[in-house]
Amino acid sequence: MPQKEPLSPPLLALTGVLAAVPAAWLALAADAVAAGAAGSLAGFRWIGLTVTPTYILRADLATEGSHGAALWAFTLLAGPLAAALVALGAHFLVESVRSSAWLRVLALEFLGFAWLRLPALLVAGAFPRGGRGPVPDLYARLGEAQAGRWPVALLAILALAGAGALVASRTVAVGRTWMRVDGRQFRRRVSRVLGGYPVVAALAAWSALVPWAAPGWMVAWLLLTLSALSVLVS
Repeated sequence: MPQKEPLSPPLLALTGVLAAVPAAWLALAADAVAAGAAGSLAGFRWIGLTVTPTYILRADLATEGSHGAALWAFTLLAGPLAAALVALGAHFLVESVRSSAWLRVLALEFLGFAWLRLPALLVAGAFPRGGRGPVPDLYARLGEAQAGRWPVALLAILALAGAGALVASRTVAVGRTWMRVDGRQFRRRVSRVLGGYPVVAALAAWSALVPWAAPGWMVAWLLLTLSALSVLVS
């Protein structure tokens, strides 16, 4: 069958960036709901959901009382992990029912942001004095931040490799719908254009709203994320 003429790479990247904005909001909203539910199960009083001045949902939990390390870890990590699983399920559901193109791109960006946000939240633990995220918050509650600094940084690198490989493979799978994907160089280009640039743009916007490290480190991590999406294409 004749191949449809695909959109130009700049238009594909722009389409992905436009879809990544609501996708990132959905991921952060799923995080907030899951964090509130997990906090309630762990014994924290869930005050409710509020909207920040930047229009991001946030779960407000009362943290008074004595809680063990396991309960703190469960509460702080449940939100990002639940958002990643919800995004993965939504992506496969949308792909299985052969949805329209805009919904498939939205689900892809949802998947990319939710999964590639996890390594960023972990690497924030390597910056205990200025980092923000679940690991620094856990350090703040339990102390001894320097003790786990480098193991957490190594875990973040491993998480980036796994999340990058997942997002890259799913991006190529979605890209095959509109264009013939044959050849490693072409697959890398599809991964960057349809997945890498939009997701990194969404991560950059999130980093500006919720800075989790010094600006230099955040930029370096975003560039590393973009490189991972290109290199880890199978």
